[in-house]
Amino acid sequence: MEEKTWRLVLSLQQALADDPRINTLNALEEKLQKDEGVHALSLAKDKAEEAYNDALAHQDETSPEAVSKQKALYAAKLALDSYPLVQEYNAAYIAVRDLDMRIDDLLFHDFRFARSCEAKR
Repeated sequence: MEEKTWRLVLSLQQALADDPRINTLNALEEKLQKDEGVHALSLAKDKAEEAYNDALAHQDETSPEAVSKQKALYAAKLALDSYPLVQEYNAAYIAVRDLDMRIDDLLFHDFRFARSCEAKR
């Protein structure tokens, strides 16, 4: 049984290595890491987030300064999320996440179901 399981695991590993969704995501991740525009937008978002958190540490979230910092954070996050390469990466990520959830369900569904049945006893 171990030999058969091992072969199935290797087969799954190879199938994942060959999957175009995963390969696309990996290629896009490399592009993201090298893209200066993404770096600049990410840095701006991080700074806006830090400024907002600082404002919240000293003031109520409804204070004019906190609201202003929250709007700036929203704008920075929107700019990052609207960047074409980031949008492409996020779409690829969703496809891989869906694949991962499907594999997880196929592999572990019976175990989850068995546990939930035992808990009801």
